[in-house]
Amino acid sequence: MDRMANIKRPRASGGASSQRARTRILDTAEALFADAGPAAVTLRSIAAAAGVNVAAVSYYFGSKEMLFEEMFVRRIVPLNEERLTRLTACIEAAGGAPTVEDVVTAFVMPALQLTNQANANARAIVVQYSLGRVLALPEVNHMLERYYARLRDAFVAALQRAAPHLASHEVVWRYYWMGGSVMVALAVPPGMVPSGAGRSAGRAAHEAMPAELIAFLAQGIRAQGIREQGTRAKENRAQGTRAKGRRAKGIRAAAWERSAPRAFGV
Repeated sequence: MDRMANIKRPRASGGASSQRARTRILDTAEALFADAGPAAVTLRSIAAAAGVNVAAVSYYFGSKEMLFEEMFVRRIVPLNEERLTRLTACIEAAGGAPTVEDVVTAFVMPALQLTNQANANARAIVVQYSLGRVLALPEVNHMLERYYARLRDAFVAALQRAAPHLASHEVVWRYYWMGGSVMVALAVPPGMVPSGAGRSAGRAAHEAMPAELIAFLAQGIRAQGIREQGTRAKENRAQGTRAKGRRAKGIRAAAWERSAPRAFGV
């Protein structure tokens, strides 16, 4: 991947054993972060759980913040690649004119599939990084631009084609709102959503969530913008004024027709 070359990597290490150590530290840290959150985890606790010394963690990753970013990169880059692959496929399948639903599905589904046990840690890391650090620390803007610019540009362009009635800034905002909605959908614990009686009802509600989210987002993205609503309101007022004029003219004409025979002695 071309943009992967721009990702700042930890210092090089030699041999397969070093790579295995790095992977073990990443896997262990990911599980700890997902379970307790970043604030509760230290390099010392990561080292203890991974069976290495603290110096090894510092050597491979430098700091807890850099380790967290490395975990995020490991998860978000493949996720965004899958989104871009799906977007390209849906554009080609639609002959270059995908629907809003097609574009939303390509963005939403790869993230919502981070729900099985194998991806549980990945899901937690993506949510915590996006809802926690990314929204709280302005200095990560360059990192976001590095990891998300291509994704944003591709999806904004596709949404603009699918909803040409929207202004460009409206499409950009709706792209970000789509991303925020996905993060909330990933973050909400299943038990917080009423699903009716019985385990089968809960499972059915969970399985229906992606389709409901896609429908919700597609309708919101497709909705008229404020500018368009204002234009249409002006047009409606103008049409109303013209209609009133026509009614008044019709009333005057009818009155003249009633009086005309008498006026002309017919």
